[in-house]
Amino acid sequence: MKKTLLLLAAITLIGMPATAFADTITFQAPATAPYAGSGGRNQVDLDHHRAYTWRIDNANLAGKQITGASITFHNISNWDRNANMLFIHLLDTAKNAGITSFADATGVPVPVQQIIDNFSGSLYNSNPLVNPGTGNTFLTMQSFTTNPTTFVYNFTAAQLQALTAYAATGNNIAFGFDPDCHFWNNGITFTVTTCDPVPEPMTLALLGTGLGGLYLKRRRRKQTTLGT
Repeated sequence: MKKTLLLLAAITLIGMPATAFADTITFQAPATAPYAGSGGRNQVDLDHHRAYTWRIDNANLAGKQITGASITFHNISNWDRNANMLFIHLLDTAKNAGITSFADATGVPVPVQQIIDNFSGSLYNSNPLVNPGTGNTFLTMQSFTTNPTTFVYNFTAAQLQALTAYAATGNNIAFGFDPDCHFWNNGITFTVTTCDPVPEPMTLALLGTGLGGLYLKRRRRKQTTLGT
């Protein structure tokens, strides 16, 4: 009986595909005062006069295989009908936890006419929300209408590689948002799908071959014993 089980185990391991259990984690951006908990359309105050970072602590993504990621803006809408723009970046980290911001258009009248990304070029090097040299990957730039819509941005393969690299350098990651102009929304979420590393098919095959060899060795030993 034991020999039969060994043979079955060997055959199963040799033919077994390399699979893993997937895990999906969703992070919710904290609502910004004075709108926290209001449930209104300005949960994360993406104001035209400011630029923002959202740092996610205790992400626990290091060492995991990241297979997918997306950032979602719930019921986002433009505050007016101008062709405004929201710049979105993935950052290795940010100076402060949660959502923080700085005034990037002080004294500029409403509506703000300048469409400038404060997370790119020389403006990024002087951005007070991040330390110089912090890893930075541009995700997308989007404009929205005055009609609320839920916008989901799925990371590309290259952006997933950047996310994996950033996750390996610490226990947090961050996003940079620069709204030009104001965008209403019911909240922002970040969703990532991971799986634990699994043995490669060749490793499984070698393990199966070893079990098969053990079975054959024991079988020959028994035949030799019977023949004496």
